[in-house]
Amino acid sequence: MFSHRRHASALAHAIKSFAPDFIYIDGIRLVDQLQHIARLTAGRPIIVDFDDLMSRRATVLRRADMPLSAGYLTKFVPTSVMKLINARIFRDALLRYEAFCLARHEREAVEAAHAITLVSTTDAAALRRTLDAHANRKVHVIAPPVSTVRGLMRPRHPLRFVFIGSDRQLQNRLSIEYLCNVWRRATPDVELVIYGRMVHQHPPVQNVRFAGFAPSQADVYTENSVALCPAFLAGGIKSKVMEAIAHGCVPIGNETAFEGLGFHEPALAMDADEFERFVANPWPHMDAALQAAERFAAWCETEHSVTVFATRWRNLLSEPAALPGQPGSVILPAHEPFHF
Repeated sequence: MFSHRRHASALAHAIKSFAPDFIYIDGIRLVDQLQHIARLTAGRPIIVDFDDLMSRRATVLRRADMPLSAGYLTKFVPTSVMKLINARIFRDALLRYEAFCLARHEREAVEAAHAITLVSTTDAAALRRTLDAHANRKVHVIAPPVSTVRGLMRPRHPLRFVFIGSDRQLQNRLSIEYLCNVWRRATPDVELVIYGRMVHQHPPVQNVRFAGFAPSQADVYTENSVALCPAFLAGGIKSKVMEAIAHGCVPIGNETAFEGLGFHEPALAMDADEFERFVANPWPHMDAALQAAERFAAWCETEHSVTVFATRWRNLLSEPAALPGQPGSVILPAHEPFHF
């Protein structure tokens, strides 16, 4: 799909006419064009932004016995075919094959590029474990920035819990099903409001309300809201916890929700029993959650502000080693947290 000769010709024309100082490749999909691009750029730096480590994601799906998603190809794949693909014997084989091929592509990208960026420290560590010391130096973590919209608020009465996300995405569907099951078991008195366009039918549960599409984030993260962000699909980083804290809302999740950020607070990243106790009777635990959320907000300002994000990219692009003769001779420095 992405390695057609027509695309190679278009790339060659664009690079020749634009003469860029750097080549930025978004994702792993253009790996088949990397060698071609490297020849065209005559040694100019190539940065491949993996975002998530997709080989790890395929392995996570298989080990967790989760369904295979067609992603952006959904509209081209009939429902009957997807059901057949998700029969366990076929799904496991496909996910093993996908993980194997993606890992090979990732290694090829590391070899051809001058730098690789990911958003998650966990994904970066997993990639580095597959590389030698020289290739390790090409791997950089640059997570997306967070801009504080409103300072952290102590939730007011009447308290409510909120979740935002369409169940069209597997990760959201897993979280919604989990939350509905918690409300069914623990029967909390506090209402759970779920925002987002739904494509699946969810059985009614007491004190759970599906509110549909939210006109704005301000309608979700109100002064009486606590954001619930449990996650069950590892890989990348989960923007929900960062979005909630940026809007002054306490984010309560689990270990997976905070994976890859480099931040850990047990009062926010709860295990299943602690999570259920919190939603069943939140007020006795609210002070500890607020204190942890204050530390998380301060940490986001230090590590994930727009200034820090821009500085990390600027540092990566401005080093003398970013002007190499050949990718194999390049040693890009590990970026420091910030240079102001």
